[in-house]
Formats: sequence, C-alpha cells, structure tokens
Amino acid sequence: MKIIWTHEALEETKLIYNYYKLTASLRVAKSIKNKIFASVKNLQSHPRKGQIEELLLHKKGEYRYLVASNYKVVYKLTEKEIYILKVFDSRRNPEALKM
Repeated sequence: MKIIWTHEALEETKLIYNYYKLTASLRVAKSIKNKIFASVKNLQSHPRKGQIEELLLHKKGEYRYLVASNYKVVYKLTEKEIYILKVFDSRRNPEALKM
C-alpha cells in the first residue's frame, strides 16, 4: 500500500514543528516531528494498526488513527492507498476533529 500525506497533514506537522522550535527547542521539535513520521511507517505492512476513529464514523470510508506524542495521526484506508489526513492535537476539543 502506498502512503500519501495530504497537504493539510504536512502543514499541521510543520506548524507543530515550528511551535516547539520556538517554545521549547530544536531538539524537542525534531523529536516530535520524527515521532509523527515514524508512527506511520508500519502502515504499509499493517494498515489496520490504528484504532477506528469514532468521531468519523459518519463519513463514508474507513478512518483510523495512531497516537504520536500528544497527536492523533488520522488516516483513511482505501484498497491501494493510505491517506494521512490530519495531525490533530489530542488535547484539543475532540469535536474539532470532525471533518
């Protein structure tokens, strides 16, 4: 299966990185960014590794998520691809996750 990062997910990861670079340190920012990217590496061989995203059951398709630090990496499974849709701060109101 091919992993495809959406523009939105990449931008969210970039914002997270920049935030921690400014408020903590470059080392912390890199660590969190690396955890986010590492969390999706095994999806090619184990696409159902993540839990079903209950907040997106109303949508057509199979939506799942993985946890990396304080972030939910939300993805959608299709027959041939895995779309990384969002990198969501799990400390926020969960209703904000609804797409």
